[in-house]
Amino acid sequence: MKRSKKITLINSGGTISSDYDGMIMRPGRVTQFDELNGRIEKAVSPFCLLSENMTWKTLKELSDCLEREMKSAEAVIITHGTDTLAYTAAYLGLMNAGIDIPVMIVSADFPLSNPMSNGSANLMCALSAIDQSDVKGVFVPYRNPYDRPMLHVSTRLLSSRDFDGGLNSALGKVCGYTDRTGKFLLSEQIKPRKFALCGKGSGKAVRLVFANPGIDYAALAKSAHNENAALVFAGYHTGSINTAADGIGLLEGVETYLAGGLSGEKYQSYEQMPSFVHVIDNIAPITLYTKVRIAHENFPDEKSRLKYIAANTFGEYFQ
Repeated sequence: MKRSKKITLINSGGTISSDYDGMIMRPGRVTQFDELNGRIEKAVSPFCLLSENMTWKTLKELSDCLEREMKSAEAVIITHGTDTLAYTAAYLGLMNAGIDIPVMIVSADFPLSNPMSNGSANLMCALSAIDQSDVKGVFVPYRNPYDRPMLHVSTRLLSSRDFDGGLNSALGKVCGYTDRTGKFLLSEQIKPRKFALCGKGSGKAVRLVFANPGIDYAALAKSAHNENAALVFAGYHTGSINTAADGIGLLEGVETYLAGGLSGEKYQSYEQMPSFVHVIDNIAPITLYTKVRIAHENFPDEKSRLKYIAANTFGEYFQ
């Protein structure tokens, strides 16, 4: 009989670790999880906060904590909030690529004490994937309302859905799910490509901008020049963005990336896309933003940065 892997729990907070104080949900009140059946061999907490309070500094702290713990762990479960989970998942999936154990970032839409919570289903999906497959790397088990629990690749998540906290992968490309009996079905095996990240980049500021009709591109260009910042745009489903005279062309001289599109058919605005814009298809916008920022922290020249950005580090290029 196959031995169950022992779990190292990294509790970083989020709703799944919260409980009610009147109408207020406070993180850190839950540190034991019945769904894990006493399999927690070690528990650590580098910090405990709601995910809207995550910063680039706490992302690094969590990544460093994971790097330390995975040296002796058989499997890792990380508790986290849903609001910024896509950013943490992308960061850990990229920074900790090459992990040879399963790492599950588990969250909940309500505290576990609430009967409406999906937290138990997400924990059970994590255990099913750990026990019934040989997945290695960073993944996100999550059950949206009226759906079965899915195992998401950490580098493919879109923003947390408004109001219900739902999580979706770009194009719905998940790597597995649990069926109604609790059996885990793996549909894709992710192969990592680990880069040596030396920390010797420029540390240039990188800003993520979601395409919307109210963007003042001239003001944005002025701000980016003053700040010496690179810009990553989350475009529409074909990678579209304003290419009219008052649009993205005003950013000439600014390091600019555009995500959100797919290889293949495009709207005619694509024909007017300025040549200085790096159009990166088939990648979730949050992951591209994370890759560009990691690239500027770790690679000193444009050629090496672009090579890293173009590489499929942990399944982030999904088509």
